[in-house]
Amino acid sequence: MSVRVIIGEDDYLVDEAAHKTVGDGVGLELVDSMTATNEDLQLADLRRVDESFSTPPFLDPKKVTWWRNVHFLPGGKSSAAVKEALEKFAKKVAALAPTMPPKQHFILSGPHLLKNSAFAKALAGVAELVSFGGGKPWERRRAAVARVVELAAEEGLAFADGVAEKFVAVVGTDSRSIAGEVAKMRTYLGPDAKRIEAKDVDAVTSPGAKDEPEIWAVTDAIGKRDATAAIAALEPFALMNGFAVFMTGVIEKFFRQLVDLKRGGIPEDMNPFVAKKSAAFLANWSLLELRSARARFIALREKVVSGTTAGDVLVITELLRAVRRAPRR
Repeated sequence: MSVRVIIGEDDYLVDEAAHKTVGDGVGLELVDSMTATNEDLQLADLRRVDESFSTPPFLDPKKVTWWRNVHFLPGGKSSAAVKEALEKFAKKVAALAPTMPPKQHFILSGPHLLKNSAFAKALAGVAELVSFGGGKPWERRRAAVARVVELAAEEGLAFADGVAEKFVAVVGTDSRSIAGEVAKMRTYLGPDAKRIEAKDVDAVTSPGAKDEPEIWAVTDAIGKRDATAAIAALEPFALMNGFAVFMTGVIEKFFRQLVDLKRGGIPEDMNPFVAKKSAAFLANWSLLELRSARARFIALREKVVSGTTAGDVLVITELLRAVRRAPRR
């Protein structure tokens, strides 16, 4: 299709998708709305885009209009006037798209778009929608691990068992940061190296520029029975929607995995690197303590899922109860 709408918060993935159409940049007309922070600037950018889109390429070999970083699409923040103008423009694009010459392309990219909005519905069927969804934290992490393995392979490198997960735990899930750190790793290891070991990650890898709150910080603190560190690790997650439901699920799963490890098995859903790290926590817990803590978080999860009030407070209270060591007799 000649019209592409690319949505996602990961600007690296969004830009990579756009460049598949932009190519070598011949005929590119770029309107970047990153700094369009008020109604006047947003409408001005829309007028520039409309003018570019409405002007055929004529004798030029190719024309690409790329409206980039449009953070005020439906789903973002914008005034009523901007919303009305966007809907009008979307209908115009939908009407003209079938008649666009083959060498003309239009790209719109931004972090958010409400799929059931009038704007999105107007473009449905005439535009290719490429979406890089945020997803749950563990889904973003799984996707980031797959991405870093792929980028490393392009550099002729492979990770030792569990090291890709360790890499993502340090860098975070931002693709631009991941790509930069993989390139740095290639330089550090030298042209003849083929394998990335855990010690290499420790030596050279740095947290990403857009590093997100690290859920492992919570489970590591629980495993160590460090109440102060556990509460501090919870703080970055406190404002997220569904905090109590998400966190009770994470903590219950962690205790389940520790129970399995304590009994001598390795959970099927546990990465070998994580299993090795978690095994070091077992000396801090008896099997009875782990089972009791897991049972309490199962019960708490049922409460918060059903909509109990003060779920956030209950999570913290139960966590402190779990990590508190019983007095020695």
